[in-house]
Amino acid sequence: ITLFTREGDYVLDPFMGSGTTGLACKLLNREFIGIDFTEEYCKIAEERLQVSRGELIKTLKIKIQNELF
Repeated sequence: ITLFTREGDYVLDPFMGSGTTGLACKLLNREFIGIDFTEEYCKIAEERLQVSRGELIKTLKIKIQNELF
């Protein structure tokens, strides 16, 4: 994502699945458009993307610290 986009750019993920690309976009200050055929995956992605950028960064920092120690 960082190789081909800049902050504020849009990223289209036509096979969104559980929304991992959307989370990366949120962390990297990109706009995200996700599409998936399965309603179940759309709901999962929507729930995962409800978290704010700050909360996401905080969670990742905690996970990294726990793995290091």
